[in-house]
Amino acid sequence: MNVKAAVFSWVPPRVGALGNELLIGLTLAIVVLPQAIAFSTTLAGLPSYVGLYCAIWGVLFTALLNPSRVFHGGPNSTLSAVVGVTLLPVAPQFGPDYIGYALTLFLLAGLIQLVFLAVQPLGRVLDFVSEPVANGMICGIGLYMIFKSFPAFAGLPINTQVEWRLWIAWQSFLAVLEIGNMHAIHIGLITLLVTVVTRQFDRFRNWAILLGIVAGTLYSEFLNARLGLGETLIEQTANVSTGFVYPSVPLFAQEAMPDIISIIPGAVTLALLGLFQTVAAMRRMNRRSGQFVDARHGIFADALSNCVLPFISALPTCASFNRMSLMHAMNTGSRLAAVSSALFLLALVSFFGDFIAIIPVPAMAAIIMVVGANMIDWSDIRAHFQHRPEAIVFSASFLSVHLFGLFGAVICGSLLALAYAKWEKAHPNVSLERNVLRIRGNIYYGSLPVIESLYHRANSDARFDELVVDFSAVHHIDPEGIRWLAEVGKNHKVRFADRRSGQDRRAAAGEAPADRKRKDRRRRRTL
Repeated sequence: MNVKAAVFSWVPPRVGALGNELLIGLTLAIVVLPQAIAFSTTLAGLPSYVGLYCAIWGVLFTALLNPSRVFHGGPNSTLSAVVGVTLLPVAPQFGPDYIGYALTLFLLAGLIQLVFLAVQPLGRVLDFVSEPVANGMICGIGLYMIFKSFPAFAGLPINTQVEWRLWIAWQSFLAVLEIGNMHAIHIGLITLLVTVVTRQFDRFRNWAILLGIVAGTLYSEFLNARLGLGETLIEQTANVSTGFVYPSVPLFAQEAMPDIISIIPGAVTLALLGLFQTVAAMRRMNRRSGQFVDARHGIFADALSNCVLPFISALPTCASFNRMSLMHAMNTGSRLAAVSSALFLLALVSFFGDFIAIIPVPAMAAIIMVVGANMIDWSDIRAHFQHRPEAIVFSASFLSVHLFGLFGAVICGSLLALAYAKWEKAHPNVSLERNVLRIRGNIYYGSLPVIESLYHRANSDARFDELVVDFSAVHHIDPEGIRWLAEVGKNHKVRFADRRSGQDRRAAAGEAPADRKRKDRRRRRTL
C-alpha cells in the first residue's frame, strides 16, 4: 500500500484515485486470467474461451448490477467442478454435444436462481447458511478439487465416474505414480513449486499464480523444442479466443430431453452453490468494508447474469472470496476496479491470445491444486472446533462432499444449516443464580424441555422459599411458551420479574422474601 501511495502522491487526487482503480483492475485481470482457463479446461471440461468469457462478461455484468464496491464475480472453481461432474456421464468432454448440454445447464441454474429471487422465503433460507456449513463445504470442495486435478497433472485421461469418491481419488493417485507422463508431472511440479514459493513473499503474492504459469509454460516450450511434441505428449490450452463474443444457444432438442432431465439435479446444485458463496462472501465483506449491501442484490446480479451468459458461451458466475479480499486489501473505492478488470482481460485475450494458447494443461492442474489448497483455511477450521456443535456441523458438511457427491453435499448442507439454526434456538441460555431463574433466548416448543428441566430442579430445591423467573431477555414466546408461563404463574412459590418497573432485579434476588413483602405493603400505602 505504501508503494501505491508513493506512485500516486504526485498526481491530483481525482487522477490518483482513477489510477488506483485501474491498477487494481489490471491486477485482478492478471489474477483471474489463469484461473479462468484452468477452471474451464481442467474442471468443467470446456474450451478455455468459455471461462475467459465468464471472466470478462460475467465480471462486467455483476459489477454493473451489484452495488457493492468490492464485489467481484466471474468464474468459480466450485461451480466449474459441478459442471464437470454433472456432464461427464452425458457426453464426451469438449465435444459439441457436451458444450450444448453445458449451456443448457447454465441457463437452468440461472432460472432456478431467479426463482430464489422472486420467492422471498426461498431467498431468506440462504441467510440460514451458517459459517460452519459454508466453510465445511468450501473446505471439502477444495480437497475434492485437488483430487480431481491428479489426472490432468500427470497427463492422464479424466476419470469418467459420475461421483468422485475418495477411493476413486486414491486410484487416480496410484495411476499418477504408475503410468503418469513424467514430462507432464515435471511441468506441474515446477508450476506448483514456483507458485508456492512466490506466495511466501508479500510483494509478489498476488502475482504468484501468473509467475507459476509462466514458469511451467517456459519449461513446456523447452521440452517441446528439445524432444518434440510427439515425444512429450503435453496437452496445451489452445482455442483461447473466438472474438469479443461467441453467440450460442442452449440445447433443448426433443431427443435430448432425457439427458436434460437427468442434469436438473446438477442445475440445482450449481444454482445453490453459487448463491451460497455469493451470500456468504457478501456477508463477510460487509463486515470488513463497513458497507452494508443487501444479499438480495447479489442474488439478483448472479441470477440475471447467469440467464444471459449461456447465450454468449460463458461459464456461470458467482462471488469470488479471493478476488473480493484482494479488492478490499487494495482499498478500492468504487466498482470501476471490477469493470476495468473485465476490459483489461478482454484486451489481453485479444492481443496476446496466441501466447495464452500454449499454456500446458498440467500447469493449469497445478494451479487448481493451489486454489483448492487455499480454500482450506486452517484458521477458520480451528475456530469451529472450539465449539462442539459447530465442530459437528463443520465435519458433517465437509464429509458430505466426499460421501454423497456435490449434489448430496448441497442438500446435506441446506439441511444442516436449518438444523443448526433450530438447534441454537432450542438451546437458550438458562441459568440459576440464587433464587433467580434467568432465561435468555426464545421460549418456544423446541426450547421448553431445556428450560423446564432447570425450572423443576430449582422449584424442588428446599433452600428457596420463592423462585423468581426472569424472562426479560427473551426474544420470542410462542403459544406453547405462553401456556407454560401461565401454568408456572399458578405456582404460589413463583414470581415473575417485572420488566416494566425500574426495580433492580439483582438486588431483588438477594433480599429476603419477608423484606420484599414489607416493601410491597409500604408501596401500597403510599398509593
